[in-house]
Amino acid sequence: MSNSEFDLERAKRLIDEISRNLAALPADSAKYAELRAEVDALRAMLEHPDAHPAQVEDRMKSIHGLFDRAAAELGADGIRASMFLKEIGHMLGLN
Repeated sequence: MSNSEFDLERAKRLIDEISRNLAALPADSAKYAELRAEVDALRAMLEHPDAHPAQVEDRMKSIHGLFDRAAAELGADGIRASMFLKEIGHMLGLN
């Protein structure tokens, strides 16, 4: 994506939405602290009238990577939880 195509207003709306969703997570969740910090830094960058699209785009790539890692962790957590639930169900005769 070239800088001329990068839509800063769209980026602002997306970061606002992401920030609202992250705010809904438990505040003490250290798992998402890095993601929250990166989103806050990008939000601050976007609030400046002279925000450079290339820098915003780089920061968004960083956030994308953090989301990828978080999604992988959640998937792994879900698999572990599923295994535990299955075992508990067997112990209780529910399966």
